[in-house]
Amino acid sequence: MARSRSPKQKNGPVQPVTVEEDVKASHVLRESYAPPLQSNFRVSAVLRFQRKDGSEGTIEAVNAEPHDANIRGAICAERGAMCTFQKTEAQNGAKITRVVCATDCKDPIYPGPLCREFLTSTCSPQAEIVATGADGKWVSQPLRNLLTLPSLYRGRSQKDATTLAADLAQKVTAPEEESLATAYKEALTLAKEQKGQTVVYPLVFAAAVRFEDGEVAVASELKGIEYGCTVDAVSLLIPAMQRKRGQSMPLVVVQVDNFGLAHAPFAAAQFADRARLRRGGHCRARRGWEVAGGYEGQRVFATCRLLIHLLSRLVCIGRPTKGRPLD
Repeated sequence: MARSRSPKQKNGPVQPVTVEEDVKASHVLRESYAPPLQSNFRVSAVLRFQRKDGSEGTIEAVNAEPHDANIRGAICAERGAMCTFQKTEAQNGAKITRVVCATDCKDPIYPGPLCREFLTSTCSPQAEIVATGADGKWVSQPLRNLLTLPSLYRGRSQKDATTLAADLAQKVTAPEEESLATAYKEALTLAKEQKGQTVVYPLVFAAAVRFEDGEVAVASELKGIEYGCTVDAVSLLIPAMQRKRGQSMPLVVVQVDNFGLAHAPFAAAQFADRARLRRGGHCRARRGWEVAGGYEGQRVFATCRLLIHLLSRLVCIGRPTKGRPLD
């Protein structure tokens, strides 16, 4: 991974580097290496950061894939750059100001869900995310617009996340609507039963789906000692939803942790399972809203985030629904 440094000038601050310059650098990088063997699709990332002394630097990285059919093990360019940033700059107080993602596609493609979660855990919501296609055209958005329901625990250590969970657990009340309340109760009960999994990590997630015929299916996440091998709870509900296809539609899906706080689905469920839902005909959905307590900065909402149907903010009658950015 390449790094560069722009030292602070003696007679004044460094002139800001333009987006066009970073976009050009990202394409030079993209065109400099052979495409991965599985996808034959190149992705490069240029991460720009600012140090405490005012100097700037960049970290460059590209996507990598395993040389077998297990494409799950692929590493995104953006996350590769973030790994180097955490090792070399984050501990010294540097802040990410811009991330440029370039791909072989003609049209710009923003970072995927895994990268959005990873970036959100470290970057400011105002960090500029730039996507550029092979023809050099680019678009940009602040990071907060790309992940409208980020984790309650982002940017916190294991100890701090657990402390926050315990504090918010005192403020959470169960939803009043019957279908939501049933799913919430089932998911929370299962999450609390997973005491063995707290050895791997103290926060445990479970999910429940309630169907139109009243049936409720539940699943707990399966934590891996190697964290990246963990299987999220919402994805584990997909077999139950496929089994009921054509028989009974899912009304609500709730994901909750063992402290009673509910969460939007994580990256794997948000995008991979969206495709399964569409193929399975599970696109009739109700809009999601905050019905039970979220946390953002110094604000504590009265209730915790619950999701009305799997990916309701992404999949609703075959088209995206708008989420409310947190600010």
